[in-house]
Amino acid sequence: MKHEHSVQVATRIALIRVQQDYAAMLQSGSFSLRELFNPDDFNLDDFCRQYNPHPQMEQLVEVVQEFGQRFNIWLPNARHYVTSATFLFPDTDFQRATALVKNLATDYYLNDTIGREIYKYLSKEQQQEARNLIVRITNLDEELHTIPSALGVELANVEMLSEIRDISPLPWFMEFLKLYLYHIEVTHRDNSAAALGYMPTVEEYISMRKHTSGMPHIIALAEYSDNKFLDWNWLAEVKLDAHLRRIHRATALFGCLTNDLFSFEKEVIDRNADPNLVMAVAMNNPEMSFTEIIQYAASIVKNVLTDFLALTNRIHLRIESLPPSEETETLTTHLGTMEKIVQASWMWQVFTKRYKRERSIWTETSLQSVSSAVVS
Repeated sequence: MKHEHSVQVATRIALIRVQQDYAAMLQSGSFSLRELFNPDDFNLDDFCRQYNPHPQMEQLVEVVQEFGQRFNIWLPNARHYVTSATFLFPDTDFQRATALVKNLATDYYLNDTIGREIYKYLSKEQQQEARNLIVRITNLDEELHTIPSALGVELANVEMLSEIRDISPLPWFMEFLKLYLYHIEVTHRDNSAAALGYMPTVEEYISMRKHTSGMPHIIALAEYSDNKFLDWNWLAEVKLDAHLRRIHRATALFGCLTNDLFSFEKEVIDRNADPNLVMAVAMNNPEMSFTEIIQYAASIVKNVLTDFLALTNRIHLRIESLPPSEETETLTTHLGTMEKIVQASWMWQVFTKRYKRERSIWTETSLQSVSSAVVS
């Protein structure tokens, strides 16, 4: 109990310090996330210049709005997050895109009602109901059967998963389902340092964040979106399996850690949450100034992006040395989709109103910055 109290005190001190320093920073200046994330001789704007979201975005939003309203999971801010799937998978056909948007709609609904930022504010009874719901969802198998009294979100989840299962190879679907359900299990609970009973290191936090973000199952869905499924036995034979897993990790970390900075104000400032990369750095480095904390957190993202670029280049060179085949074509397509997920992770977070606010320490999310740019 004494140790748990000391964790709570240390966390609270770090949170107050960050919030006070943030308030001061809001008065005196701002950061450009673009500039913070850019590796040397690299520009995110140039990297994303040819990128476009799914051309049928509006039709997909209409479809998923009907889906959400039918199962009573359409939240007032839903439009601001369901578009993320149309950014992540811009080239997929309409049928597959529909299931992908439904997946994000279901996942975000759970996040915004019982997720890691919300959970601690629920009553004891609501927390128990949330735990029961998550247990039922995470006990699903490939049959996707629900209980007779299933909630709307459970029925929506099963409909979406059935659509994905029915046009996919079963071995791939089972691996995807495992990743998706693990994400559901670890995300919808209190992941604060106080609830954990210890203060995670930055490395421990990053490992946890990868799964709470849902990025591993999003990366698995890349194969579904392309309708091209990887042959991991062949990848092992040509000694590319380990490299590709590293690319998957870098893609996942770029997505979730950029989100930690984009959503820092919503999570840490508005909701007093500490499961965030900025807070992980602050809690483990009490001697750092707020500017140093931001720069340190952003440097982690920059290093992840640097790794992604180097690894993809290395695999492309290896593919050129191999005879053309269905496997090399699938891998080339897959690498292109990984690149689009990285681009989308940046482009969608700049585009969406989910993180916009009247005043922000990030130029990319400040409505004042946007207004000034329009006026000028």
